Amino acid sequence: MNFQESIQTLYSLINYEKTDFSYNDLKLDRMREFMSLLKRPDTHSPVILVAGTKGKGSTCYYLERILASQQKKCGLYVKPHLLTFRERLQFNGEIIQPEELAKLVTEIFPVIDYMEKHSLYGKPTYFEVSVALAFQYFKKRNADFSIMEVGLGGRLDATNVADPILTIITPISYDHTEILGKTIPKIAREKAGILRPNIPLILGLQEKKAAKTTIMRIAEHLRVPVFPLENYYSYQILNRSAKGSVFEMKSKSGREGTFSLPLLGDQQVENFLTALLSAEHLGYSPSNQQLQNLLNEAVWPGRIQIIHSSPLTIFDVAHNQASFATLCHTLRDYLGIRKAIFLLGFLTGKDFPGIAKELSQIDSQVILTTPFNPKAALPADIVHFFIPHIPHHKVINDPYQAWEKALQYATEYRLPLVVAGSFYLAKLLSDKLNVTLSKEEVEL
Repeated sequence: MNFQESIQTLYSLINYEKTDFSYNDLKLDRMREFMSLLKRPDTHSPVILVAGTKGKGSTCYYLERILASQQKKCGLYVKPHLLTFRERLQFNGEIIQPEELAKLVTEIFPVIDYMEKHSLYGKPTYFEVSVALAFQYFKKRNADFSIMEVGLGGRLDATNVADPILTIITPISYDHTEILGKTIPKIAREKAGILRPNIPLILGLQEKKAAKTTIMRIAEHLRVPVFPLENYYSYQILNRSAKGSVFEMKSKSGREGTFSLPLLGDQQVENFLTALLSAEHLGYSPSNQQLQNLLNEAVWPGRIQIIHSSPLTIFDVAHNQASFATLCHTLRDYLGIRKAIFLLGFLTGKDFPGIAKELSQIDSQVILTTPFNPKAALPADIVHFFIPHIPHHKVINDPYQAWEKALQYATEYRLPLVVAGSFYLAKLLSDKLNVTLSKEEVEL
């Protein structure tokens, strides 16, 4: 099949996934059988699993860049994508080429068809297939490491079929509570499902004490060596601006230095240091100059990204209370924004009262719209959550019309425009994000 056919075939699997699925339906037994039929591509290179609520994608990205600076060939699997499925499968800093993806899909689909007809567990899901494609791709490219961003949980996530040499857990907060549980300890237990006996854990900074307590208790039971970031690295932000941050860091090992990071937000410094500690644990310790060189080139689309200067337009994939808190702090501390137009679209099941509360920190005018996803929350169904916190609000169902109205307001009132709430709003900004699409993808 060609590239267009392969993408259409992949997306056809989304219909197979029930919108009302139980988390317990995502059984690893099906993924184990899938991997076995594919001759276990997940065992070809050392696997690093990265779970958490916030910052796991950025941490994966930094870790891949650090290891690449040491001449290591790294496969990087991240999700979801902004504009093209190809973003999920990256190798040596490049997303997979259309013809390579088409070839992989062509090779793997006979196994999917076989499982649909003969497996006790049924046909693999869209997400399970995407993980399998990543393992297959990294095997073909002879990766030195496979860095895998875990999905919404950990314990039952398809990536957890692999036996990692290192696990990483980034900050945990409330998200997907209808699936993972409504308390931090319950969510942390699901995330800690990636832990293995005697396999080291790099633990990012945890604002929620209950998250760290729960993880440490599970780790102790499994005899997992834990390396909390705060025990090994400290940092201080020296300057914040639209150009990013300048920070000073010191490590327990004696490393110290001052660095600049072009991505916006204090959380990016923490994500970077978590990745650095992980690389050092693997035995790789780049020089300060090597680290600064890779930071100079850091690009991670959709993370508090300035995409236009007039009017000032920012896109962020924030979709829960914690990430909106980070977004609002960064808008104030890095960009001096005290008043803004927000164009927001969400999937169902989000903590809308918590998000609205965070938005009230800024004098906000909110336009609610519908992201490009069948699981989108209808603006009329959620606007009442925002009314107590955001006096100025508007509902425009069509996202393109909402975008035009938001631009009009931002221009007329000379205010910044912030687009957030979902990865699935990225289509509105496809000509401005740092993602290169093929001709076929533009036409899809």
